[in-house]
Amino acid sequence: MAKILLTCLGFILILSLLLLGIRNLMGKNKGYSSRNLVGWFMGLFIIGAVPLTFALYTYITDERLDANIGLGLAMLFAWAYCALLLCGVVGVWGRYWWRGKRK
Repeated sequence: MAKILLTCLGFILILSLLLLGIRNLMGKNKGYSSRNLVGWFMGLFIIGAVPLTFALYTYITDERLDANIGLGLAMLFAWAYCALLLCGVVGVWGRYWWRGKRK
C-alpha cells in the first residue's frame, strides 16, 4: 500500500514540476495561453492515474496477492511513466536554465 501511495505522490509532484517548468519556459509576455496546458496535463494525469487506481483497487479487494500479474503490470507501467515524465521535467528545466544563462 505504501508503494502505491508513494508512487501516486511522486506522480503528482512530477506533473506539477513539469507544469511549472513549461509555464516558466513559455514566459508571461509571449502570448501563450495556459488554458491549453491544463487540458494536456489533465490527460497526462488520467493516463497515469488509471493504472495506479487499478493497483490500489486490486490491493484492497484481493485477499491473496501471490501472483497478481495485473498489479505488477500496473505498477511497472506507472513507474515507467513516472520515469518518462521525470526525463521531460529535466529537459524542460534544463532548457529554462540554459536560456537564463545565455541572457
